[in-house]
Amino acid sequence: MALAMCAVLAFGGRAAAQAAAGGASGAGSAGAAGARPRVLVFSRTKGFRHVSIPDGITALAKLAEGRWELDATEDASTFTPDNLKRYGAVVFLSTTGDVLDGAQQAAFEGYIRGGGAWVGIHAATDTEYDWPWYGRLAGAWFLGHPRNQEAVVRVEDRAHRSTRMLPAEWKRFDEWYAFRQNPRSGVHVLATLDERTYDPEKASMGADHPIAWCHEFDGGRAWYTAGGHTRESFSEPLFLEHLRGGIDWALKSPDAAATPASGAVAPGAAPAPGAAPAPAAKPASSAARAPTATLAPAARHHSASVRGGAVLAQAAAGPSVSTLPTLWMLFGLWALVSVVLGATGEGVKPALLAFLFPGLGHLSMGERKRGLLAMAAVLGMFLTGLAVGGVDAVDSVEDAPWFIAQSANGPIAVGADLLNQHVVKKGKVGELLPAPAPTDPTGRPLPGRFTVSSLKGLGAANEFGTLFIALGGLLNLILVMDVSRRA
Repeated sequence: MALAMCAVLAFGGRAAAQAAAGGASGAGSAGAAGARPRVLVFSRTKGFRHVSIPDGITALAKLAEGRWELDATEDASTFTPDNLKRYGAVVFLSTTGDVLDGAQQAAFEGYIRGGGAWVGIHAATDTEYDWPWYGRLAGAWFLGHPRNQEAVVRVEDRAHRSTRMLPAEWKRFDEWYAFRQNPRSGVHVLATLDERTYDPEKASMGADHPIAWCHEFDGGRAWYTAGGHTRESFSEPLFLEHLRGGIDWALKSPDAAATPASGAVAPGAAPAPGAAPAPAAKPASSAARAPTATLAPAARHHSASVRGGAVLAQAAAGPSVSTLPTLWMLFGLWALVSVVLGATGEGVKPALLAFLFPGLGHLSMGERKRGLLAMAAVLGMFLTGLAVGGVDAVDSVEDAPWFIAQSANGPIAVGADLLNQHVVKKGKVGELLPAPAPTDPTGRPLPGRFTVSSLKGLGAANEFGTLFIALGGLLNLILVMDVSRRA
């Protein structure tokens, strides 16, 4: 944070000095004729905040040397018509949430319509979900992601200045986004993600998974790459060249790249015909990347933390909890209850039967009416949770603290979790209220399977499903104590 603030102050001070010296000019220009284009890096967050933001600002500052004038800020008040005219491009660096108010949004729309450019990096698609125009500008909105891992990016456009320096199969380590809609119908896709080369878990888009794209939009330009979650991303030479090419394209900078006579490909130059692709940059060492691997405890965290205030059923699971096997969690609960009840001289068998299946403990004691009511109550809450949130509402990996309560439902919770983790693998990624149903860039509803709540436009499907099942587990714990007392 200190580094980010220093960068903001440094760039902001330089911007003020240069503005005083040179003044402002028309939209998309750099100022006086022959002056370098000016780029604004905007990194405000109102939800999840990436620790890589300061690294991104530093990397972009180095890329700018000799090419652009760069200002960095998290102050949304800079989004005014007059101020935005000073910039050839505005970079949204891992912004999250509702970062601009109505007047600022209008100013930015006017800036793009006047020929300005937007560059989005990583969480720029986890931004402004209630602003349809921004969704069309960005091309797609973030849906979810699996754990950080190595994957292969397949370059579709080998001629674009942001991808021509990349190998046809670019293997790198990052956090791989899935999106609410496939943007292909509204943008020019530069690169896709090969889901066969990594485990997308529940964040799968299938065979066509765009990961970088660009398009002309509403009078201006937009370029986006989903890479850049890890701090190490901003020290990868190929990723930096990818960013440089994207910003140069957005700025419409002259393309003076040339292929050296030796056949080696210069940064930003197209590979010679028939030449072998440049080797992919090696991912950071396991020691260097180990800390970042723990930054993605849940594929839902970005969108869940953005809207609607408090997170109802979304707790970040630390490695010490989330990596515990599901069955061991459940066994631990059973053992704890057995020890506690055994030590107090109360019955253990009915309690364990109640864990095996709700209401079974009371039925074993001959209390048929109470047992059937208990069964109906607990199973009703469990099934309601599944109906609202889908099988993904029971998740020992992403929602480990909640699963401790859910596992009091017994083997039915374990079964749902195993189904979720190993069979379905495509549980609904829920969001807090309010959230619109998924749409494509033109605003049309997307075809496909969504939960009951999503079809009704409620959007909080997964979180409320998790909460229902957890409350059912707590109710079953109360019934266990009751049957033990009666025993």
